[in-house]
Amino acid sequence: MKPQGIPPTTTINQTKMSFRGKNAVVTGGAGGIGLQVSKQLLSAGAAKVAIIDLQDNLEEFVKLRAAHPTQSVMIIKMDVANKKGVEATYEEIAKTFGNIDIVVNVAGIFNDKDVQRTLLVNLGGIINSTLSALPYMGKDNGGKGGIVVNMSSVVGLDPMFIIPVYGATKAGIINFTRCLANEKYYQRSGIKFATVCPGATMTDMFTNFTEKIIFPETSDETYRILDRLNKQSAADVSRCILNVLEKDKNGAVYVIEGKRVYPLEIKPQWTGKEQAL
Repeated sequence: MKPQGIPPTTTINQTKMSFRGKNAVVTGGAGGIGLQVSKQLLSAGAAKVAIIDLQDNLEEFVKLRAAHPTQSVMIIKMDVANKKGVEATYEEIAKTFGNIDIVVNVAGIFNDKDVQRTLLVNLGGIINSTLSALPYMGKDNGGKGGIVVNMSSVVGLDPMFIIPVYGATKAGIINFTRCLANEKYYQRSGIKFATVCPGATMTDMFTNFTEKIIFPETSDETYRILDRLNKQSAADVSRCILNVLEKDKNGAVYVIEGKRVYPLEIKPQWTGKEQAL
């Protein structure tokens, strides 16, 4: 599932000191990739990490706090699809932390049969979290600037016919994040934006997969496709996400496969766009 035109492999070269003393927010941090990102940030020296998730994972949260007793781990149970709830959550985080330096939006679901919920969580949740964070991060509002990394997927780049609704939300995330990375916004706010597009990753998404697809007649073919996919671990993806944070490149889009992260060159297709835009 590697898109064409990908430059040579970029291997991970993580420098933990770059996160020391930073305050971060991770959505979808109760499990899977989000939990691994939270662990990586704390291990890299982040001072405070807030985890936003609708799910509970008390056992892991206890372990996380025990492993990092001198750092602050804040747990907020919230549905990212709830716009007002997310706004109130960021207000609470900002009051507690003082400032927010990093946001990693991971929260998402797979259930193409539930179209509305998939749209509200996957795309709406990313938008809600991102826009709610901006007033507390932007230099134009008294913040310090920072970086927001939004998680999309390779199926947001290359369509996969068995998951059209999920793929549509992931394509939307790429466009949304690239729009916010406009240089005019950055000059005003000091906030950078990047998108990561992991390949197949071993998470709960694959549980009862064929029960959540729109066209049940494709079940047999779906199983064959899933068997052929080169799957990676959530820990592999989280390490790559930290590498992306370190790169600190505004507007960048990355593919994550295995233990490697690949920057994409996305060329403009709309030749009639006014240069003033």
